[in-house]
Amino acid sequence: MLDLDPGMMIWAWITFLILLFVLYKVAWKPILASIENREKTIQNSLDKAQKAQEDAESLLTQHQEMMTSAEDEAQRLIKENRELAEKSRQETIEQARSVAQQMLDKAKLEIEKEKESALVELRGEVADLVITAAKKVIGESLDESKHKALIEDYINKMPKATEH
Repeated sequence: MLDLDPGMMIWAWITFLILLFVLYKVAWKPILASIENREKTIQNSLDKAQKAQEDAESLLTQHQEMMTSAEDEAQRLIKENRELAEKSRQETIEQARSVAQQMLDKAKLEIEKEKESALVELRGEVADLVITAAKKVIGESLDESKHKALIEDYINKMPKATEH
């Protein structure tokens, strides 16, 4: 089996302690410095990652606020444009109604003028026809101005068509 030689064990321990002492003097401080540097690097990386996460969250919040603000502004503009369009539509309708009413009033006045003109012309023709008929019936020419005055008086006493 395994035989342990005490001399060999002592030399192994002495070699181990000498190696440990040499490593402590030569390599221990650089190893610790390297470990500390690595620890600092890792800590700096964690700090930077934490700061980057906080910045990202801040930017996200700002972005969401800007989006909300832009959406509110867009809704406000849409509402204003709708109101403006409705107002413009109402003004256009009112103008069209006004123009239509003016045209209707003008047409009524024109019709009334034409009617009065036709009545005056008709009265003149009736007076001439009555004078001509009276000449034929009587067979002689009477004073035309007298007859016209009589006929005009008779026509004026007649009920007017507009009174119906």
